[in-house]
Amino acid sequence: MLLLDFFRNPESSREWSHTQWERLFQLARPAKLLGTLAYFIEDRGLWDAVPEKGRWFLESGKVKAERGRRQTLWEAECLRRATFGKSFVADAPEREIPLVLLKGAAYQAADLPWGRGRISVDVDVMTPIETLPQIEAALLVAGWIPEKKTEYDEHFYRDWMHEIPPMVHLDRGTTLDVHHTILPRTGRLTVDAALLFEEIVPLRDNLFVLSPRDMLLHSAVHLFQDGELDNCARDLLDLNAMFAYFPEKDPEFWKKLLARTRQLNLTRPFYYAVTFCQSLLGTVFPEDFLREVKTFRGGFITRRLMRALVPLTIEPEISGEERFTASCARSALYIRSHFLRMPLRILVPHLWAKYRQRKKERAERKEQEE
Repeated sequence: MLLLDFFRNPESSREWSHTQWERLFQLARPAKLLGTLAYFIEDRGLWDAVPEKGRWFLESGKVKAERGRRQTLWEAECLRRATFGKSFVADAPEREIPLVLLKGAAYQAADLPWGRGRISVDVDVMTPIETLPQIEAALLVAGWIPEKKTEYDEHFYRDWMHEIPPMVHLDRGTTLDVHHTILPRTGRLTVDAALLFEEIVPLRDNLFVLSPRDMLLHSAVHLFQDGELDNCARDLLDLNAMFAYFPEKDPEFWKKLLARTRQLNLTRPFYYAVTFCQSLLGTVFPEDFLREVKTFRGGFITRRLMRALVPLTIEPEISGEERFTASCARSALYIRSHFLRMPLRILVPHLWAKYRQRKKERAERKEQEE
């Protein structure tokens, strides 16, 4: 795993050949890590070790990441303006609807180190479920419209998921995902969103981010519970950065993090976050913390399967070099994600409905082509 090995031991790259550097850039681009890689190399004084053409790639990555950062911050500001002044408590007009930035937008708006160089393709926010009608109305007025979805898709999102259907801005074409919690309502694990809102951290006016420990747990959930298989390497690097950064700001962070993990019932995805940060990136944890985390582990077979599958899928594959084992691992984790999201009584009808929907769409496309 060349990409993660570089972030784990960057000094070894001083002895690299041009071929190794070229392969690193080939992996970083689909992983959306080129900007992150550029700043990482610059911060560690490795710029002179990079071949000249590689520096062009890195400079390009920095320019693209900076453009993306400005766009993300502008979108966040537009969202703030669109929703600011909307009271959701009739007898408390001074209370505004909290708009909580998630993932990349949160990292950049809060000016966190791992947000530098990051490229986000959409903006994720969270707001209380009872405020969704007001939020949607305000966003529609400001130019965000729902993506075209079928009646079944609307039912899927609004009744079962942790977000409403994606919205797209009419002028800028940016995608917005509006959440009301961090896990599907039909999932094996669910989170009481009220607990998350109790600890949100204000940025300005009605714009917030999750608390440090909730931000870390959400990243773990997103990678190991919610079934997102894209950008796995980037998400793992985010976790690694959080494990290094937050304890420096708060000596009691490890203890608070364990307590919060239990409170939100997120012990299993958190166990995997710690396990794979340690094994793949060499993240250092206190011994007493690791002893506590060990109690969060699942069954022996599940642990062995995850230890076998995750390393095969964590990095993107270069076109033409796809491996059958990696493809099987991704399929297995994809199936696992569906079982975590829905019970069988919902999953089976859902898969059948999606199959029929795709079949109908293919038939319509074929008819149009003819």
